[in-house]
Amino acid sequence: MSACPRCGAERTTPLACEACGVLFRPDDDATPFEVFGLQPSWSLDRAALRKRLLGVTRLTHPDFFAGAQADQRELAERNSAVANEAYETLTDDLARADWLVTWRGGPREGQLRDMPQAFLMEVLEWNEALDEARASAPGSPERGRLDALRGELDAARGAALARLAGHLEPLPDEGSEALAAARRELNALRYVRRALDQIEALRLERAPRN
Repeated sequence: MSACPRCGAERTTPLACEACGVLFRPDDDATPFEVFGLQPSWSLDRAALRKRLLGVTRLTHPDFFAGAQADQRELAERNSAVANEAYETLTDDLARADWLVTWRGGPREGQLRDMPQAFLMEVLEWNEALDEARASAPGSPERGRLDALRGELDAARGAALARLAGHLEPLPDEGSEALAAARRELNALRYVRRALDQIEALRLERAPRN
């Protein structure tokens, strides 16, 4: 990253200079990792990233520019939003993996929609259980089986995340088959996330009173 043109200090974020506090308008293609001065990687130290977010926030938060010129207030708001969006991308395992796969030239979500073959048979069973629960009243045996289904999905999510990590750590070469395999695991994980959301919505429905 280039040095600050105002004071010459080395910068760790394209959003501002930690030494003199001047704000910068980053390039539109600044990556989530670049926002925090990190190298792209699947592995993530969340505590260190949180610390970097707080550091960037202290430089860019709009409240610190309340008395500044309008263009500086606008830039502070923009840079603060960029930092928050980058943080959300990096701390969400699926969003971070999606970014890495795309960045390395792997298939995008709309280009490869299938899931790992071994996962498909389980999906059929889970879909059947969810359909039965949706068609049944709150408090019914079908709804009662949702807790067990949630446990199965949580286990499947953990296994899929482990396989995803195996495909992305270390980062594969551009065009590697590992990127397509990672995309399939991402498709499976998105299914699990949606299914868990549906289970939570069904569990929140109250059984009728006698």
